[in-house]
Amino acid sequence: MKYTKFYIENYRAITEKLCINLSSRIIPLVGVNECGKTTILQAVFCFDYSNDKENGGQHLQNTDNLYSTVSAGDCIISAEIECNREEIVKCVQQAICTKEKEATALAVELEPDAGIEWMERFIEGKDKITSITIQRNITKDKNYSCDLFDGLSSNDENLVCKKIVQSLPYILYNDDFNDRPVSSISLSGEHQDGWYDIFERVFQSTNDAYSLETILEQDERRRKAILSDVGSFLGSTLTEAWSKFSTEQKQISIELELDTINNALEIYIKEQPKGKTTKTSFFKVTDRSKGFIWYYNFIMKIRFNPKQGGAPKETVFLLDEPGSYLHATAQAELCEKLKDISAKEGVVIYCTHSPQLLLPSTIPLNNILIVEKKKGTEINVMPVSTKNNTSSKRSTAMQPVFEALQLPEYETVTHNEKILCVEGIYDKYCIESFCAISANIRLFPSVSASAIVNNIQYFIAYQKEYMALWDNDAEGKKEHGKARKMFGEQEAGNFALLPDVKDGGKVRMEEMLSASDYTLLRNELALADGAKYETIIATLYFTKKTKKAKIVKLVSDEAKSNFAALASMIDKKLGEKQGGRK
Repeated sequence: MKYTKFYIENYRAITEKLCINLSSRIIPLVGVNECGKTTILQAVFCFDYSNDKENGGQHLQNTDNLYSTVSAGDCIISAEIECNREEIVKCVQQAICTKEKEATALAVELEPDAGIEWMERFIEGKDKITSITIQRNITKDKNYSCDLFDGLSSNDENLVCKKIVQSLPYILYNDDFNDRPVSSISLSGEHQDGWYDIFERVFQSTNDAYSLETILEQDERRRKAILSDVGSFLGSTLTEAWSKFSTEQKQISIELELDTINNALEIYIKEQPKGKTTKTSFFKVTDRSKGFIWYYNFIMKIRFNPKQGGAPKETVFLLDEPGSYLHATAQAELCEKLKDISAKEGVVIYCTHSPQLLLPSTIPLNNILIVEKKKGTEINVMPVSTKNNTSSKRSTAMQPVFEALQLPEYETVTHNEKILCVEGIYDKYCIESFCAISANIRLFPSVSASAIVNNIQYFIAYQKEYMALWDNDAEGKKEHGKARKMFGEQEAGNFALLPDVKDGGKVRMEEMLSASDYTLLRNELALADGAKYETIIATLYFTKKTKKAKIVKLVSDEAKSNFAALASMIDKKLGEKQGGRK
């Protein structure tokens, strides 16, 4: 099972139902300060009840819209979940088992209306399932419900839904400014900050036989050996990549000690300058730099999250301003790390103001969501490629995107023009000479087939209507496929290869004309017999308008048919009626 979408309704300033689609595995949220980026992350974090005690449960508190004096209704956080019948049946069986254990413990006999009979009927007769949607009411009782389980009592419905949520991937939330690690972990009493569970995972990851629960029961020698082993394992995990994020030339390692008086695990950072024999310095985690504290917190929660179950590699990472305390080079490294995590570990949703975390070479631009407040109060999200939104607030929100792309002022294409992006300048000359296309289509030449992929980032950033056109040859197909993979199938609606006028053969722009056409053009343009395609097309393009029109009419019917097919494709993609270029 895995999450595919989250829906947020009436959570703080999110009043209208807002959808976060996880079809993209890495999703940056950008926007001006106080626009609601953190609100979205915290709302998603609310869905999983296993996170209720995290960060003191602040994400579950004060969910009312402070911009309004009128209640908008219950706060509902929903999740669309990809699953199958067998997975749901397993969760139902777990719910039945839990009910039976509770009844035995209470020495009571279960009645039919307790829901057990319904659950058993569900197991036997439910049709095939591919997805379900579960809602959690944060306002009333924080219980779950699902239309799939109509007929159950609310308690039984909540129980089954909780078993499903328990089987889903972990939802991790990391707040770069407020979420701080601890230097001491109590080994007795309740553990509400999550760090006990994280270190329990560290112990078990080191050795299945190790546990925080039993460490105090070990004799002193055994205890020291375990702590040394765990410290070495944790140190190697943490410090392997720290050098990429830090300019400090120091060796970092971890040392763990037990405070047997207060029954607590103490965590120390050992620091020694590389290549030197000076004495080692010891720090508590919270005494280190803000950059290291962030890194430690980030790696610990990703590598040792305490929740198991659900589809592997489908964790949902919610990162609030990741790497804010890192320098620019380290942030660029982090950008690569986030992309790697999204490929190997799960979906990454993060807020940022940093252009280094939006590098187009790493993050597909159309994955970015712009967060803004409509009418100054209501939070809304929209893809960066959304058209017809050029407000000053939107421009401010887009600034880190522009900086990431290193864009100058983009004024070469006006608001009423559409872009046809081609591989090179001679493609532009050829199309404008032979194709009947609308006058408001601007030909935008790239410097190569691969350069089109980079130019697409510009068009998305400036909300331009465009079509990207590659030659129908090996290189063109390769870059066309690369663009589809990078930007996704929805954006791929703007991509095309030249029409297959050779019935499966290679078709470059120069092959739209036949050998006889080139002979005709050389003669009409008074060019040498050996004049190549580039010379012919450039000469034709800059020929006087009336003479050029006469020459174009002389080409073969085959060539005219080829360019008519191309013009039709352009018309279909850019949505314009065919007509002569004025």
